[in-house]
Amino acid sequence: MAGDWVVVTVPLRAVPQVPHTPLVGRTVIDTGNYYPERDGRIPQLETGELTDSELLQRHLTGAHVVKAFNNIFFRHLAVLARPAGAPDRSALPIAGDDAAAKNAVTALLDTLGYDTVDVGLLAEGRRFQPGTPYLKDPHARHWEDPGSPAGLAELRRALDAV
Repeated sequence: MAGDWVVVTVPLRAVPQVPHTPLVGRTVIDTGNYYPERDGRIPQLETGELTDSELLQRHLTGAHVVKAFNNIFFRHLAVLARPAGAPDRSALPIAGDDAAAKNAVTALLDTLGYDTVDVGLLAEGRRFQPGTPYLKDPHARHWEDPGSPAGLAELRRALDAV
């Protein structure tokens, strides 16, 4: 594997199949969300002992997992991107345990046209999971929604509500 970033977008039941050795030392962007109806009930997630990203980090020992992109519909990535400084530029939250990896993901988001709100460690990623005020309806019909910008202040208010 080559590249600056590796994106893992798999149901949690498939995490054990993600090869860990090639990812040692790499920044891994976790875009997943826990859905018990799809993934089965996972006791550590049900009790809040761990987040889905922390489970991925445990599997990918030596990699640097950053939770990002799990809360934006893929089609909205292109239509909501804006240049730096644009008044309607959207922000996306990230969480991770490695500062350098979070800096790399922040730079990637900026390149793609998004500001970043760093919510803290991977454990804080639960603040922007399905069912939170930030991501209320994970089963919404996103393909019918044209998307609307959510700036830094709006994102921070939503995250603070969790």
